[in-house]
Amino acid sequence: MAIDYYQVLGVAKTATEEELKKAYRKMALKWHPDKNPDSKDLAQKKFQEVNEAYEVLSDKQKREIYDQYGEEGLKGGIPQPGGAGGPQPGVHFSSGFPSGGFSFHSSDPSKIFEQFFGTSNLHEAEHMDPMFMFSNMGGMGRSSSFGGGNPFASSFGGGFGSPPRKNKRSEPLKRDLECTLEQLYTGCTKRLKITRKIYDERSRSMHEEEKILEVQVHPGWKAGTKLTYEGEGDVLPGRAPQDIVFVIQEKAHPKFKREGDTLVYRAKITLKDALVGNGTLTIKTLDGRDLHLRLDSVVTPTTRKVFVGEGMPLSKDPMRRGDLHVHFDIQFPTSLTSQQADLIRQAL
Repeated sequence: MAIDYYQVLGVAKTATEEELKKAYRKMALKWHPDKNPDSKDLAQKKFQEVNEAYEVLSDKQKREIYDQYGEEGLKGGIPQPGGAGGPQPGVHFSSGFPSGGFSFHSSDPSKIFEQFFGTSNLHEAEHMDPMFMFSNMGGMGRSSSFGGGNPFASSFGGGFGSPPRKNKRSEPLKRDLECTLEQLYTGCTKRLKITRKIYDERSRSMHEEEKILEVQVHPGWKAGTKLTYEGEGDVLPGRAPQDIVFVIQEKAHPKFKREGDTLVYRAKITLKDALVGNGTLTIKTLDGRDLHLRLDSVVTPTTRKVFVGEGMPLSKDPMRRGDLHVHFDIQFPTSLTSQQADLIRQAL
């Protein structure tokens, strides 16, 4: 039975290169044999299909052949005009396909996995930053070849034949690096896969190089913090190696808001709890600890509680922290029965 590569990756036939990468990452991690020890045979089969699908669809020529002739045409060779079972007169053959036919044999799935993630280790692959990978990775297909839209590509001015411009440095390449509030609270290490272009003076040719950069995010860093990796970008003819600048960006958090070194936590409580208390409110901190707040008095919309030293670490002195402010969002009932209203009138 023929394999539907688009169905294997869960993408539409119009899927873009970035959509293919996102889908491959999700499915390759899901079906990796090391992640499925109780069903290794099934996982191995699925893993093979996922890698084969990505290998085909990420390559422009293979994808075009597959779209036109299906898996049989891809693996058995493109049917030639006039041959047995060949197409009828009037059928168009792409001039970009080899005149002698085309036959595809899938690669070792573990090699495809390693080339995509830059590692064969499942744990490392799972912790690779996907946002950065998808926006900057060259991929496996022909789109990753020279001039194929790699965001690390730069303009070469007059080309290889022009007189080199000595010592002129390319503009730094700036990329946002999104971090969760938890990562900025505790610090973390992000592993980012980059693809850069290297000009070889001896052969006067350009090639691509992939490498992993480790970015150490320190506790307390704020949005806008810049990290410069000197000479890690493109190496262009007649120019000093390009710098890469990562700019820290903070992802919104569902419960905490950062105001400098202060953390603000908005606690939702009922009107009943605001008036008569409910014992103790438990707040889960960004590093997983529990803080307990006793509600033993009336809470109004302007009530503020403060936990000293439970805010964000100070970037210049991570041993010190700002404060945690607790604000209250009192949930009023949308309606009252007449009996409830009478009881409240009597009580107040």
